[in-house]
Amino acid sequence: MAVFDARPEPMARHLNPVTMVRSLWTDRRVALAIAKREVEGRYRTHRLGLLWIIVSPLVLLGVYTFVFGIVFQTKLTLRTDEPLGVYALAVFTGLLTFGIFREMATRAPTVIVAHKHFVTKMVFPLHALALSELLIALFNFAVGMVVWAIGYAVLIREPLTWHALLAPLILAPVCLAGLGVSWFLSAMGTFLRDLASMIELIVVVLFHMTPIFYNINRIPEPWHTILMYNPLAHVVQAMRGVLLEHRQPDWGWFLASLGVSALAAVIGYAVFMKSRRAFADVL
Repeated sequence: MAVFDARPEPMARHLNPVTMVRSLWTDRRVALAIAKREVEGRYRTHRLGLLWIIVSPLVLLGVYTFVFGIVFQTKLTLRTDEPLGVYALAVFTGLLTFGIFREMATRAPTVIVAHKHFVTKMVFPLHALALSELLIALFNFAVGMVVWAIGYAVLIREPLTWHALLAPLILAPVCLAGLGVSWFLSAMGTFLRDLASMIELIVVVLFHMTPIFYNINRIPEPWHTILMYNPLAHVVQAMRGVLLEHRQPDWGWFLASLGVSALAAVIGYAVFMKSRRAFADVL
């Protein structure tokens, strides 16, 4: 567990990815314990329990599949004979992938306020809260992927290829971006209590700018170029590619997304570590 020094720290001290990774590794058990407690507490009050993780995305999946797959007859994959089942799986892939970022971003502004007892009553590695939120989001993603795998086995009836092994690697930009945004927004949300409402709106806009229920390659210019600057767009396209189209991702775009997300994580971590000393004054 980290021990805080009372002396002022320059922000540049925290702009070191090695320091960030080392601190996360040191406090990984703390983050895991918090995540476990949050998952158990969050779904204990629901009658459906952990099934709610499955019900919520499935309802959205049904709506989007009907509207875009049946009404507008949208195609998402490279398959020319794409059946409705493949379209539904492609949408579900996008929902699960984007869901990691969405859950972290929307919860981030209230994370410190919700755990203010850690700020005011004890010495605690507050930066580990973002990692705990990532673990919760990944847990929800894993449960959703179990449902996805069952759907794939029933609808596609084809074995997955080795490309599916690349899926955890492709999630790296989402995880890094989620950490960076969580650190930054949790720090800002401590001082700006109405930030949560603004972030919810921004996430909704970003959701529709990410090719979850449409194929970005079918978007006309100049909107196609604009949407391609969204790192999450490349991650969703890559996940869909390795799981359903059995092809490798565009490694150039993947590395660019990974670099941007890593930079966001480092900056978010530095802002959080610089701001944490003032948390107790406003809580």
